Amino acid sequence: MINDKNTCLKVIEAILFANSDLVDERDLNKNLPKNLNIKKLLNELKNIYKNRGINIYNVKNKWGFRTSPNMANYLKIEKNLKRKLSKAGVETLAIIAYYQPVTKGEIEKVRARNISQGTLDILLERGWIELKGRRKTPGKPLTWGTTDKFLEHFNLTNLKELPTFFCYFSYILFIFIL
Repeated sequence: MINDKNTCLKVIEAILFANSDLVDERDLNKNLPKNLNIKKLLNELKNIYKNRGINIYNVKNKWGFRTSPNMANYLKIEKNLKRKLSKAGVETLAIIAYYQPVTKGEIEKVRARNISQGTLDILLERGWIELKGRRKTPGKPLTWGTTDKFLEHFNLTNLKELPTFFCYFSYILFIFIL
């Protein structure tokens, strides 16, 4: 049985380190005594790592280790993607991020052109968008929204951190040009 704060911090640290994906606070609570303030411990651990090469990062109630943003100049990671994100994909992702939950028809209206199912499939494959349900209108069209993986990939903790719409298009294009 874990009975001291230092051991609890070590257990949390080990669980976060062992997982490549973000870990939900509820899952962390399963391995710790029930009377702990898990959020307080996570924030304490986040504070310990704030000036390190890796940081503790959170999206909603999920936590994990990520490389510190100020280390970007020292690291170069090349990753082969199955498909390069097209201009239509970039535009579609930006529209979904800003107007969510949004239907395919609404995306097409904002873009002033049709989008192929393949564009949505690529965004789904990368885990950046997901179905959010159906609109309560005639035909009950599907609605789309972004995921936590989208927030994590673009280093956002929530959607309120999205830049202004014009800047967002430039930001996304910059990322995919690199």
